[in-house]
Amino acid sequence: MELPPCYNENRLVLMVQEPAVIFSYWELSREQWESLRGEHFLFLRLYISASSGESASWREISLPPFTDNWYFRDVLPEQSYYAEIGYYGPEGEFYPLVRSNRVTTPRTRKVAGVARFLKADSPFQLTTGEDGEGVPEEGYSSADLWSRS
Repeated sequence: MELPPCYNENRLVLMVQEPAVIFSYWELSREQWESLRGEHFLFLRLYISASSGESASWREISLPPFTDNWYFRDVLPEQSYYAEIGYYGPEGEFYPLVRSNRVTTPRTRKVAGVARFLKADSPFQLTTGEDGEGVPEEGYSSADLWSRS
């Protein structure tokens, strides 16, 4: 089965790629494109959300024709973002057509404290509890171990 080239939906998705990079992709339905009639230039706005719930436009991109994705680089870590695609009216007001999901970029600093890891005695052995219960023996398949339990 072959995937369709488009789904004819209005959709804008943000994805955090790295602490300082957000990837966005979108699709506008055929009806949405027809309503624009080529009379409006589209803009992609990235908003930063404050902890108080207020949002501010952080970056704005004038979208080149036939663009369906964009990377926002040098975004701030530990912040929440969302985006909108829209156009400007004759009075300079912004009309959003579609809004994305919210994403939060991760922190870039180390966490204070000690990281704890489980240690396996061999590549085939995993300790699952302090009492050692459930420790598989070397040389058995998962199915063998399941049948023995």
